[in-house]
Amino acid sequence: MQDDGIALYRRFLAGDQGALEELIALYQRGLLRFILTYVRDLSLAEDVLTDVFLTLYYKRSFKERDDASLKTYIYKIARNKALNLLKQRARRKEISLETLLEKGDGVLNENLSETAVLYDEGYSPQEVLERGERAQALREALRRLKPEYRETLTLRYFEDMSPETIAKITKRKPKQVYNLLSRGKAALKEELSSGGVTYEDF
Repeated sequence: MQDDGIALYRRFLAGDQGALEELIALYQRGLLRFILTYVRDLSLAEDVLTDVFLTLYYKRSFKERDDASLKTYIYKIARNKALNLLKQRARRKEISLETLLEKGDGVLNENLSETAVLYDEGYSPQEVLERGERAQALREALRRLKPEYRETLTLRYFEDMSPETIAKITKRKPKQVYNLLSRGKAALKEELSSGGVTYEDF
């Protein structure tokens, strides 16, 4: 699988600071969406995102191999940092990590930024409203899923990653990922249906 980030990373290692800015632009939107599946608070998610790129900048520990993907590497970092943040918050609040993953710790409030993106992409006010409502329905349905379903579906359908890549990021076996995708899609369909929304609306 072609990873456009690797060429940028090589330029960055060679001293091109502009390449790092291009790397951030390439990955930040998808990464933020992914981090929000764990943290579910925009301000905290942005902090984690910054930490991910700081790690990439200072550690420079990605090693190219024939089967290596910089994107997979960065998403692994993001997952670890998001889970570590939740563990820290769970310890401070004396609640379980599972509770934070299930219920969240704050409000998922990226709606305004997504609306701004739609306007930037040239959609009319009516289209922004319709797309925003569908996106909100999908977010609400995803939020009610088990954390492992939410994580796997986000990587597969929002980040367009293969089950094998998802397995590397989430430290699962590919068969487990396929099972989670199957069960997650069924659960998502049920959640959407309960809200009067169907897959065809997306």
